[in-house]
Parts: sequence; C-alpha cells; structure tokens
Amino acid sequence: MRKQAWLRTSSLNYGEQMVIDQSCKYLTTQPNTEPFLHSETNISSCEDALSLLLLPELKTLAKKKGIKQVSKPKEFLCAALLKTIKQRTVTSFFQKNKGDSVQQRQDEFIKSVLQVTGPVVRLNPLVSELFERLHLVFFRSATHLGDSNSIKSAVLSEIGQIRFPSYTVMRSPDLFASRDAVVQYKQLVEVGYEMEVLLTSLVKETEQHMKGWEMFVEHQSEWHMLLETLRRPKSPAQKVGGIEQMSRVYWRRHFTAGWALARIAERGARFAANTKQFARERDVLESLLSQDAFRLGKRGEWHERLILLHTTHLRPKGTSVEARAQTAEALERAKRACVRALDDVHVNRISLHAISRQLRTIETKLGVSPDERVEHPRMCVEWQMPLERVVFGMRVRNIRRGPSVWDGSDGIPCSVEQLALWRYRELGYTGIHSENTLVTTLFVLLFWDIVFCPLPGVLDTEYQSQPLDMGSESFYFSRRAMIEQRLAEISDGHFVQSIGDVYEKQHGVECVGVSWDLPCDQLQTIASCLGGQRLSAICRVLATEYRLKRSGFPDLCLWNAQTKHILFAEVKGPNDKLSETQRDWLDILVTSKIDVEVCHVRDGDARDTENV
Repeated sequence: MRKQAWLRTSSLNYGEQMVIDQSCKYLTTQPNTEPFLHSETNISSCEDALSLLLLPELKTLAKKKGIKQVSKPKEFLCAALLKTIKQRTVTSFFQKNKGDSVQQRQDEFIKSVLQVTGPVVRLNPLVSELFERLHLVFFRSATHLGDSNSIKSAVLSEIGQIRFPSYTVMRSPDLFASRDAVVQYKQLVEVGYEMEVLLTSLVKETEQHMKGWEMFVEHQSEWHMLLETLRRPKSPAQKVGGIEQMSRVYWRRHFTAGWALARIAERGARFAANTKQFARERDVLESLLSQDAFRLGKRGEWHERLILLHTTHLRPKGTSVEARAQTAEALERAKRACVRALDDVHVNRISLHAISRQLRTIETKLGVSPDERVEHPRMCVEWQMPLERVVFGMRVRNIRRGPSVWDGSDGIPCSVEQLALWRYRELGYTGIHSENTLVTTLFVLLFWDIVFCPLPGVLDTEYQSQPLDMGSESFYFSRRAMIEQRLAEISDGHFVQSIGDVYEKQHGVECVGVSWDLPCDQLQTIASCLGGQRLSAICRVLATEYRLKRSGFPDLCLWNAQTKHILFAEVKGPNDKLSETQRDWLDILVTSKIDVEVCHVRDGDARDTENV
C-alpha cells in the first residue's frame, strides 16, 4: 500500500486466472471516473518497470543490453540497465531518423520489460490515499496502512478468529476539526515518515541527510508560527482546569498538525547533527524546549543533547587565553542548561541520571569546589546497584553470529539465560525466563478495569487491545484517582483473588502486555511472594511510565514457594553491558527492597568457583 507496488496479474492468487484477468480489466477501465486500479499503460518510470523483474530475468535482460558483469547483485544490474537507457547506440548516430531521444529509449525499455512480465496492475494512488485517511479517521492511527494490522485484526474479530476485550466505546466525533485538518495532519505525518526513512541512511551518506534537513527547512516557518501561537496568552475559554482534563486535552494534541510539526522539528535537529550543523541543531532544540504542548516524553533527550552541544561541539578549540575564556563560558552555559533540565518536571528518571552526571563533570572542568556544587532535589548521580553473581558454563564455539549459545545441563545447547536458570535451580529456586512479560501481565490484570475505563477519545473502536493513550504521558494523569486507589488496595494485600478473577474472565483476549502463556497459579504465587507493598511499587512505575518501562526488567524471576522468597536476576554473557533502562529498573527494585542481582555468565568449566 505504501509504495504502490506494481504486481503481475499472473502472480495474483485469487481464483482462476481468467476471472482475475477479467476483474483487472474491469477495474482498470471504469468510464467517467478514476479507475480503482492502474494498468501497465500507467508505467512511466524505468525504475518501476525494473522492480517487476526477478533476478534471473534481470540477468537475461542485462546480457541482451551488453552488460558483462551479470553475476553482480540486483542493485548493480538495475543501475547498469538504467545507465544504458541514457546512452545512445553507435548506429543511431548514422541513422537518418534522429528520433532516438531519451524518452523514446525509456518507452522501448519499459515495453521490453512488459514483454517479460505480462499485464501488471497497481492500486490507484488516489484510492490508496482515500483509504489511508479513512484508516486514520476510523482507527485513530497515524501508522500507515501498509504497516498496520488494524483492518486485518478487525476482520479476524468479526469472523471470530480473535477476541478483543469488552469495554464501552466512547468515540470522539470532534477529534478532527474539519476535513482540511485531517488532510493537513496526514500530509505532515507523511513528511515525518519520509524523514524517518532518510534517518536510516548511513551518516556518511551526506546527500540523504541534507535532503532531510531541507525537508525540515521547508516547514520551519510553520513551526515558528505555531510557537508564536503557543506563546500568546490564553483566553479564559481556552484554559482548562484539573490535571485529568489537562491530560485528555494533551492526548488529543497527538492528532493535530502541531504534533506532526514537532516530530518534523525533532527529526530536523537530528539531520542538523548528522550534517554537523551544530549551531542550527542547538536552535532547533531550543525551539522544541520552548514549548510544553507536544512530545513531553522527549524533553529529557532534548536536554541531554543540548548540554552535549554546549560542552563538546560548540565549545571552541585551542589553548589560547581567549579560547580558554570562551570554553569557560560554554561550560557555564552547559551548567545552566543542566539546572534548567533538572527543573523540568517532564524529564524522566533515566535522563535525570544522565544530566546529573553531566552536571558533575562540568563542575569538575570548571574547578567548582565541593561546597559550591549545585544541589538539587531531583539530582540522581549514582544508580543503586544490586549484588552480582558469577557462574560458569561451556560456550558453543561454532556459533559466530547472534546470541551466544551454551551447553545446557541436559546436554542440549541453550541460551545464556537458560544456563543461568539451571544454576539457580541447583540453588533451590523455581524460576522462569520472563523479562518484562511477567510484570506487564501482572500490571494489566490488576488494573484491567482502569486500563479499559471508558474515557473520551481513548477507546474509539471495538477493535483495540489497549487504550490509545496507553504509551502516552497522559495515561496516568487522566486516571490518577482510580490508579492511586488501586495501588493502595494492592499495598493492603488485596490482589491475589483479583488476578484469578480477571484471568478466568478475560483469558485468551487480545490485550497488550498480557501473556496468557503464564499460568494463573504461577502469577498468583509470584505476586504472593512479592507482597502488596513491593508489587504496588512495580505497578506504580508501569502506570506512570509504561512506554519507557515496558522493557529492561530483569531476565529471570526466581522464587521459593515454601519460604516465600523471590529474587530477580539480570543475566549478562561475556562482554554484555547493562543498558540505562536496565540500570533504572535495578535501581527501582533495590530501592523497593526487592531482592535482585546481576548474574554474569563466564566461559569456563562449570566446576570452577562460583561466587556471590
């Protein structure tokens, strides 16, 4: 759907070929209206024609065109064939008929390709655009049709193949102000998607990154106009009261042109960095941080990058007196940027740790004495790290790519996590390799009625496995009173029966974060071993930062049902390092008095000394 790919009618498996041919002919020749399909007569690009050929067909065509290196990859053959189109043949110079233009050679080339492929069709781009907008308006999803399973899931639900949760649909009929608002939003989302594709290019591919920067420049005036609008004083009618209402208003902004423009500006800053336009990158980041209407969850990353610009890329080089003075000024600016970031209530825990460390490094470079260093209530310089354990195993040597493979206790090759699990079982633990699946399952089961609470604009269709704002900053604040009450109930010990009731009633439905492969009795046992207060602490983290904390949880959950002792373990093989998200989870668990450790698996004889 996205690239409007051309398809051979002979490759369409929708019944008898004669019926397919008749249907394609009808859909490509509808009188007095735009056809539903385009036929081969609409192919005007040699690149589109080449995309239809298989590799053997490309090699045959390349031989006919005199290309000798036919064993090269497909990309090389396509480039060589396109080059031949732009070159005139020797005999054409001596022909009286001078009709050998590039356009004629392109037409002849396309004709020769179609002789190989036979009839081809593609969806009319206008029809596709219509379906894209319908998909956006109905499913409230900016994900493009070619990348989304929304329609497929809806069809499977209607025919009874999958089951979605039961909830009250509260559709927002006024989410988009007008058709023009939908079209504008869709166009800006398309620009953001194209920029995201360009960002996947290697940094050395400067042309691609400059193209992305120019795309931002084309929309820079719109972005600045939006910022000017946001700075204007709000009228009494525009002001909203209460954190819950503010959260709902914030969520609705996801479907505005302003939100899409903020994404474009964010990508523009990355293109400026990749093209070493650091002063311009600083300006774009300052503009993003000057507003608090869009993409609040990204503010920590913007602050971190801005501080790095001041301390590294925008700092003058040299050892002269003037250069040292300018360096000191740059570090002072970076120091003020750190304090500004610490004051920003929207900066998450992971960024707070990084910014706190940046501030201490800057103060050291400035020669600030310990007594004069900045002290801030939100500073988090060091993570609280757990105990570490080292275990040994025999690594399979002939595996060169992918995750490391080890000899298991039963002689069967296994992963590093499975090897560690064997070692813990030898210590008397029962355990599973669950990572985040365990805690997200417990969280959703305990908060099921709150997750699917009928709030305006988040449960807009019958085909949702989660509310639309599940990964948004507004999820917690729009349900704050209900969440806090549930957390208090869990702390008081009311959770085991709730897990069983929801598990039995909802088993098998499509729900984000829930794995029905985990048995109910196992979930209840683990929850009981955790206890109310510690389980409540984990649930609070997921309720407030679900998008960030749905990854990074320790690999193994280990418990002893008799002693009610529970232990989590993050497993690391040789040369593996902890990510910032994993460090944050470990810090949270240690702070919450939950036993956790990092298990390092080393290559060696299992009889070697293992230590805690």
